[in-house]
Amino acid sequence: MSALFKRQASSRAISVWLIALLVALVATIQIRSQAEVERSFAGTDTTSLAFLIDNLHRANDSLQAETADLTQQEATLQSGGDTAASQVLTDEANRLRAAEGLVPVDGPGVVLVVNATGLGALDLQDALNNLGIGGAEAIAVNDRRFVVGVPIEQTQGGVTVGGALVPVPWTISVIGDANRLAQAADLMTQSLRADRRVREATYRVEADVVIRAVVSERPFVYGVAP
Repeated sequence: MSALFKRQASSRAISVWLIALLVALVATIQIRSQAEVERSFAGTDTTSLAFLIDNLHRANDSLQAETADLTQQEATLQSGGDTAASQVLTDEANRLRAAEGLVPVDGPGVVLVVNATGLGALDLQDALNNLGIGGAEAIAVNDRRFVVGVPIEQTQGGVTVGGALVPVPWTISVIGDANRLAQAADLMTQSLRADRRVREATYRVEADVVIRAVVSERPFVYGVAP
């Protein structure tokens, strides 16, 4: 019995030691992960960080809304005939053409005016990224349409959008949820006004922002049907 008791005690001691080691390992990983996250955000400006946090809060709602929309489309296709399917596909094609910047669009949103000397392509790219995170569905800079894939470059003559020069002041027209965009624009203009290079940074909310500029349709080169 004494030997059995000693073996049981030894087993319990080993189990306790393994559990303690596991807890210590998890704690170390958690601390290191937290430190890594803090380091990754160390160089992020407060405006971008605010947009990221807001975007995370809205991510689940957006996913749920998209799930509901897809479910509704599926029900429409299943319950209807060729006419219903054709209408769903037409609506989706129109939505994609607007998202790709191939057609003029109008709707609620904001218009920002930024007048500054010394701001470059990176500053404009940051501003447009923040507006995208803030819910922008369509954007134009000085009547030049901006969508994913349109390059913003720094040249000797100044900043270009899609190869066209966009001299300051920048008038940035944005369509989307006016409330969300107003919050994003307010944070952006506050941050810009703190920059000594910026002479003016204002925005206004409009019930009907019109963006007539379009981008040229790009050929589908590399993807082919199997």
